[in-house]
Amino acid sequence: MEKKTVNQQIVADDILRYKRNKLAQLLAILGLVFNCLYFCILYAIPDVNMRKITLGISVLLTLVLMLVIFLSSEGVKGYNKKFSIVLLVVAVFQILRIFYYPLKGLKNDTLVGIGYFGYYPTSSGFYFAMMLIWLVASAACLIAAAVLGWIYAARLEKFQKKLNNGEISVEAVLAQMDEEDASKAAEASAEPAVTAEQSTGEVQ
Repeated sequence: MEKKTVNQQIVADDILRYKRNKLAQLLAILGLVFNCLYFCILYAIPDVNMRKITLGISVLLTLVLMLVIFLSSEGVKGYNKKFSIVLLVVAVFQILRIFYYPLKGLKNDTLVGIGYFGYYPTSSGFYFAMMLIWLVASAACLIAAAVLGWIYAARLEKFQKKLNNGEISVEAVLAQMDEEDASKAAEASAEPAVTAEQSTGEVQ
């Protein structure tokens, strides 16, 4: 990939002021989807020992978590660094969740009794693996969204600060780039004429 010039980088940073960070938002939403896939398995497990107050708390916590992830996806979309921190905290929590219901269910062999797209496992290993995959995938997406959100937010913040201090003038940069393009175009149009003259001299 060709390295950007200073002026090109300034223009790219200026574009951030008018363009949303949709990639970070998409990754956060993807993390939310993986979280949904996790609890669709968890709350379908018929084990009677799971039907306790802790499961009710887990349901409530999951709903709050989904709301937080959604709001954070909007936050990183708008280059708010605070929401990157929130997403990192949620990602850590997703990893910690592995060590409660999934691991506990694997040890007690209670992650059975339901089908998964026509497959009916007889041991808890399958559902533990699926919940592990969805939680890790969710955490990975949230971390990626947080990192991207932080990087671009910090970049825009630094650019805006220089802009406010008068260190950078986007108008001046654009004018300079227009002059450079015009100069290159003039040089390019002059080259065929020079080549034609040289060819004529050679023939004579």
